[in-house]
This record gives sequence, C-alpha cells and structure tokens, in this order.
Amino acid sequence: MNVSIVGRKVKITPDLREYIEKKMKKLDHFIDHIYDFKLIIKRERHVYLAEVNIHMKKKVIHIFAKTSDVYSVVDMLYDKIEVKMMRYRNKLTHRRVIPLKETFAEPVAVGAGEENGDSREEL
Repeated sequence: MNVSIVGRKVKITPDLREYIEKKMKKLDHFIDHIYDFKLIIKRERHVYLAEVNIHMKKKVIHIFAKTSDVYSVVDMLYDKIEVKMMRYRNKLTHRRVIPLKETFAEPVAVGAGEENGDSREEL
C-alpha cells in the first residue's frame, strides 16, 4: 500500500504525522483491499480542509472533511473513512455467489425407473 501525506499551506509536523499514523492503524483490517492512500490537508483562511483519495480494486473513494482545527479534521475524516470502508466490505461479502454444488440438495438418480421394467426407449 502506498501512503502519502501532503500539506498545502500547512506544515506536517512530526506530532501530526504520528497522530495520522496512529489513526491509520485502525484501518489495518482493510489493508488487503487498499492499493493507494493519499491524504491532503489544506488551510484556507481559518479553516482546515482534509481530503482522502483511496484507490481500491475496482473502486476509488473520495472523502472530504472541514473544521477549524487540524486534529479534529483528521478525527472527522477517519470516522468517515471507517464508515465507507465498512460499507465497502459488507457489500463485498453480501454479493458472493453461492456455488452450484450447494444449491442442489440431492442429485437425481439416472435410470431409477428402469428397476421396475418401465423403460421409455420405445417412444
């Protein structure tokens, strides 16, 4: 998984980077589905904007959050990420197709009517 953290008009301090990585540890059970994870934190006037682009197999997820504090914007963003990833994982598990072997309970015996002498070869 490729991880990139970008700050635009915001300096990504080691404390902030450590806080983001601590939040990312909660996403460990989704790691096998994620190929690329890009977090962008911007500052516009007195508001912080956070944007995440998550590239997964056959899907790209974009999530935005906006608050007045850097740490609260990261918290809000990871709450949204967790909800979206749970939805994605549930969708994958509910769309699994039941194999044909399990759909038929008992195989039909071929030639069961021939034991009594009822052969239909004459038709």
